[in-house]
Formats: sequence, structure tokens, C-alpha cells
Amino acid sequence: MSAPDITRENLLQNKLKRNYPVDEDDDDKADAKVAVNETGVDRSRKCPYLDTINRHLLDFDFEKLCSVSLSHLNVYACLVCGKYFQGRGQKSHAYTHSVQIGHHVYINLHTLRFYCLPDNYEVIDSSLDDIKFVLNPTFSVHNIALLSSNTKLTRAYDGATYLPGIVGLNNIKANDYCNVILQALSHVGPLRDYFLREENYGKIKRPPGDHMILLVQRFGELLRKLWNPRNFKAHVSPHEMLQSVVLCSKKRFQITTQGKALLHRAG
Repeated sequence: MSAPDITRENLLQNKLKRNYPVDEDDDDKADAKVAVNETGVDRSRKCPYLDTINRHLLDFDFEKLCSVSLSHLNVYACLVCGKYFQGRGQKSHAYTHSVQIGHHVYINLHTLRFYCLPDNYEVIDSSLDDIKFVLNPTFSVHNIALLSSNTKLTRAYDGATYLPGIVGLNNIKANDYCNVILQALSHVGPLRDYFLREENYGKIKRPPGDHMILLVQRFGELLRKLWNPRNFKAHVSPHEMLQSVVLCSKKRFQITTQGKALLHRAG
């Protein structure tokens, strides 16, 4: 057994137990360590596990919930298998996953910062910028001005070619009628341009208990993914957007029941 395997086994036996309760404040207690090893090498910039990242398995279109606790607090994505886990401390599901399965590189889905577990140091490497951009695409005013006239195909990480904005939406169950409306709205120029800039609506104040802002946030996220020129795949899942539609409509519109797409002409 190699030294890393022995270390992993010792951590597993001495520090972890199955079904550990997850402390929601683990991240506050688990400040990232100074990542300089005994040879003086800064591991933050020389992480030995970056080659284990599998971009083919990364999918950030689904609700950001821990796959074990179903909590939306302190959620990290494992960049090796693509699963979501809560926390980073020694009692967390992400930590347990790193020790039991040997998957070491994670991204915090809120802060977009990368960490190596169980060693718990922050990873700083420009080769990970493409993952950040897929998770949270951003557009400058100049980028947006060129969208309508762009005819250049781009190649996704999976090898498929696509034209930004002309991207398929997954049919989860019976949501194809919703997809029609979302695709149509994504090509209304002024509406698209407004929502591609998150600063246009990111700081809208809302009264306590108002869930309608979710529609604004999720629609903006979906449009930025549809028009992303650096996607890992040539299709997008509208899962989070549709979840907000179900919630804000008080289940009047469902993704499990077929409906009709009705577009009304003004005037």
C-alpha cells in the first residue's frame, strides 16, 4: 500500500464514521491551511491532483443541493465525479467523500473557489478558469453587442459544435412546452441583453418571503448558459429555472404534466 493510501486509510479509520452529522458551520471552522509542504513547495499552485479532474462529468445545470444531506448550504462540487457535497470540515460529506473515494479537488458553488481535500488547502491555478466560466458565464457590453451578428460555430469540450444561443434544452419529463417559451424569450434582443448582465438585476431588493425574485435570477442564469461560447456540452438543462417556475406559480405549472405553449401578440 502506497503512502497516500496509508494516510487515507488512517484518516478513514481514525477521523470518520458513517452518517456523521454535518455541521453547517464547518467551513467557518475549516479555514484553508497554509499549503506549503516540507520541501517548501506551495501546493496551492502545484496541486498534484489537477489531472484527476474530469470535465466530461461536470454538470452545473441542476439544483445546488448536497447529494447526501439535500442541503443547499456550503455546497461543493467534486471535480472528479461531478457530485455535490456539503461542507469542507472533517465532519462534512465532502471531506468524507475525499477520504473514502479518493477524490480530492472541489469547487465551492457559491464562491467559485477551489480546494483540495482532505488536506484542506485552496487551489489556485489558471487552468481551472474554464470551469469557473461554465459555472458562472459573464458577458461584457462589447460581447453582447456582437451576439446578434455572430455566425461563428464554437466547439464544446465534448467535441460537439454549436452556435451560442442556438442550444438545445433538455426535456426532463414533460417540460417541452416550457422549453419553447424559454427559447423564444432568449432571442428577444433587449430582454436577452438585459439578463446577460447580472449586475442589471443582481442587487434588486425584495421583501422578506418574496420568492418571485427566483424567476429573475434563474432566468438570467439560464440565458447566460444558453449564450455561453465556452460550454462543456452543446445542450443545457433548464432544471433550476423550471423548479423556480413550479415554486412561484404554486405548482400551477409543472414539469411532470404536459401543457400548451401560448404566445400572445401584443395589440
